[in-house]
Amino acid sequence: MDFNGVILNDEPVHFAAMRDTVAELGITLTKEDYWKKYLPFDDRQCLDAICRDCSIRLSETRHEAALARKAQLYKETISCNFPLFAGVAQFIENAAQHYPLALASGAKREEIETALDSTGLRRYFLVIVAAEDFVRGKPHPDSFLLALEQLNAKIGSTSRTIRPGECLVIEDSIDGVNGALAAGMACMAVSNSYPENMLQTANMTAATLSEIRLDTLRALFEEKA
Repeated sequence: MDFNGVILNDEPVHFAAMRDTVAELGITLTKEDYWKKYLPFDDRQCLDAICRDCSIRLSETRHEAALARKAQLYKETISCNFPLFAGVAQFIENAAQHYPLALASGAKREEIETALDSTGLRRYFLVIVAAEDFVRGKPHPDSFLLALEQLNAKIGSTSRTIRPGECLVIEDSIDGVNGALAAGMACMAVSNSYPENMLQTANMTAATLSEIRLDTLRALFEEKA
């Protein structure tokens, strides 16, 4: 599963924090541009892309200071309030009773762990792959393949090796869907961040996880067989 935009409804907080950060650099970041161009990126990739598009070069010191500022603004805003999408907690709890769950996200590990611990969802994930764990973000498949590698290592001899074609990724972004497919995995997209008509390359789309039943997802693999 992805994290931001699938589990935690905090993309507006990330946008506001990045908008205010780059404003201090003399850059105007609109919500439209953020959702269209930068939403799938982690903080470093996002800042780099924004500066590149605006023909601004930062010294290493200013670059790291900007990243720290963005993280500070996000942390101050999210505080102890971690807004989950409707139905996601129940979906994760149900799914974890039947399948080993892994999380692959471009968010920082600290942000992920804090939110999952605070909402009681941490215990359901055997593996968490965060921004610090890979170099190439989505639409590259690296994060998904790393999550699968770690998941197989985690379950060890208790089960046979899980293959990419047996995995289902739940995503909310176009790049996330493309990354999942590039990894050879099936993908269900929820339209939390983009309208369903923009996510049609996924094997399945849904408005919310609250409307999804596990037997519906199993049917995706029966159709592929």
